Amino acid sequence: MVDELARLGLDRAEGWSALLRREAGAAGRGATAVLTTATGHALRLKAMCRGGLVARLWRDRFVGSGRLLANLTLPLEALRRGVRTPRARALLLVQGPPGLWRGWLAMDEISGARDLARRLSGDQPPPTRVLVAALHAVRGMHDAGVEHLDLNLGNLAVVESDDAVEGWILDLDRARLWPGPVPGGRRSAALLRLERSAAKLAHRGASAVARVPPDAWGAWYAGDDRDMARRIERHRRGGRLALALHRLGWGVSRPVSRRRRRPRRPSARRSRPPRGRSS
Repeated sequence: MVDELARLGLDRAEGWSALLRREAGAAGRGATAVLTTATGHALRLKAMCRGGLVARLWRDRFVGSGRLLANLTLPLEALRRGVRTPRARALLLVQGPPGLWRGWLAMDEISGARDLARRLSGDQPPPTRVLVAALHAVRGMHDAGVEHLDLNLGNLAVVESDDAVEGWILDLDRARLWPGPVPGGRRSAALLRLERSAAKLAHRGASAVARVPPDAWGAWYAGDDRDMARRIERHRRGGRLALALHRLGWGVSRPVSRRRRRPRRPSARRSRPPRGRSS
């Protein structure tokens, strides 16, 4: 697809930025766009951006090119291990300033997919089978030795049909490969991040996700594996304090509306003429 993508301008940074602005309406952090090539291949484009505190300084700059290049190689290995995740198709790297890199990534677009953050943002939660399919995809990823370091509702997607539901894993940026299945403690930590993501969405007013029991995520993940369910619940009890601390942070960070100040009534003392020496 190299020649076709080059004709579309994806061999230079300006071409990616122009397509993102045109298709997504904005090129800010998190903006993506779907591009259909002349041969009918649907791609999702995005600019690689950092998160966290570092993003305030270098939102779209990365030290070295290793992390960016892994967005090509790691999804291919995950696919080889049986993980249902989009295939990476193209990556453009641009250096500058010295030692720093920018990147743009194109992945296969999943036809009909909707992420759980959108599915759970309304008033009615989706059918249980939808959520179960998503958690089964997470379990399969961990069994295959792939650890997603930023597991949240936005990185889980489902494709529904009349007789089946498929769960998909999105955005393997910074993911980690293990020689065998992901260790139990790392699995529990990932599920705690997922539960925190659901709690945060409920905190923002999404009534659908608020109806999902907090312990259901681990139960759907474990399925009939009772030993796994016990280990998850044990780690979950230990993670409740961390979740409570996160909740406090959300309350502090909420914008506070400014009260309109009422004009002060002039007091008798203020109404007197200022004292001064007579001329």
